[in-house]
Amino acid sequence: MSIPNELKEAYVNGYRQFSWIKKINEHTESLRTYFEKGQKYFKGTRFYWQTPEQELILVGFGKEQVLVEDQASFNNVDAFLLKEHDLVYQNEMISGAGAMLVGGFAFDHHSIEQNEWGEMDRGLFYLSTFLFSQKNEQRYLTINFSAESLAELEHKWHALNEQIEEIMQEQVKTNTTFQEIIAEEVAVSEWMKLVDQTVEQLKQSGLLEKVVLARRMKVTTNDFFQAEYILRNLQEQQTNTYFFVLESADQLFIGATPERLLKATDTAFSTASIAGSVSRGTTAAEDEELGKYLLNDMKNRQEHKIVVDRITREVEQMTGVSILPQTPKLLKNRDIQHLHLPIEGKRQKEYRFLKGVKQLHPTPALGGEPKELALEWLRQHEELDRGLYGAPIGWVAIKEDIGEFAVGIRSAVFSGDTGYLYAGCGIVKDSQAEQEREETKIKFQPMLRGIGGKINDKSN
Repeated sequence: MSIPNELKEAYVNGYRQFSWIKKINEHTESLRTYFEKGQKYFKGTRFYWQTPEQELILVGFGKEQVLVEDQASFNNVDAFLLKEHDLVYQNEMISGAGAMLVGGFAFDHHSIEQNEWGEMDRGLFYLSTFLFSQKNEQRYLTINFSAESLAELEHKWHALNEQIEEIMQEQVKTNTTFQEIIAEEVAVSEWMKLVDQTVEQLKQSGLLEKVVLARRMKVTTNDFFQAEYILRNLQEQQTNTYFFVLESADQLFIGATPERLLKATDTAFSTASIAGSVSRGTTAAEDEELGKYLLNDMKNRQEHKIVVDRITREVEQMTGVSILPQTPKLLKNRDIQHLHLPIEGKRQKEYRFLKGVKQLHPTPALGGEPKELALEWLRQHEELDRGLYGAPIGWVAIKEDIGEFAVGIRSAVFSGDTGYLYAGCGIVKDSQAEQEREETKIKFQPMLRGIGGKINDKSN
């Protein structure tokens, strides 16, 4: 494929970084299949993203630029975006395509403990070398690269186009190997003691209203965990969710989350309040009864109201307009149902997208209320590093201040034959440890089912 004159002209005009978008007419294979095709050459550097309505699907291969550790803080990522805005030449402006950072922030950037998260531990973002985008019914391929000479520009253009053509010819091999999986809840008694301790603190404190405690389940297998297989299972099993995969070297963070943190278009900010939960019923009648219980249960309604009140206040700051409270509805997934309320408003142009993400994270559904008091309690008492669990994961454009982040729950991190599933629950004054343990066991189910195989539960 000959190099476009427009790229040569951009180089002559001083650009050294390029983001080239072109339409794709092929629609016979899903973008998930594209993700699978990239396994041979790009395992460890892939990204997958799909919104609940499937109006946007992203598949990224390769890392053209990488932000980790201190570079991956809210302020430093935004500073990177502002710097790169004028340095990158992009041939078209298409929302969901072009130069964008994909990845996730850490739940708490103060955390420095290294464990199963590898370089993801304190956040990870990268500019993909290849980015496939499906926006509604249209598909695009973005190629991101840099060049310091015209000769390098031409060489990279031809090499990258040849490489992506080769990748698209790959045949996908579906692994049907039956795995035995051993699952074991981690530090159950310690966690339940922490629930009791947190309840006592909430009763004594005049300010702290809620703390969200997280815990883990360790899973091991006789083979190794594969992103392609888990993603296929999750998409076959879950509804009303975002699907995401973020790879870095040997680490794999994957999940099916129901919760949007913040979406930014040119004109609007959109978020949602999800809190309070109950299991699904085994029959339609039982499911309806459980839903009615959730809608009317005072503990769950209060937990949801705490989240709605804070998010509403923050979105009012971001939009400059008052937001009238609405009545929550039910959001039903395969294993669990939640109280759910979308919240949105007209965007103030001067309000930066990542400033809004930073302001919202963590919502009371993931951290607690008030935010700083809850985070301080977690730093002192929760003996695990959440990494990217419960944190913003998604994408942000470089040439426009737009993007979308979901909350990385119903998720797990894997490396080789070992993984850790994460689940959390909101602790309030009348919480009971055993009930909270049962709630988190329900929240482990989507990922447990997603990893497939025969589960051998070693937990007490």
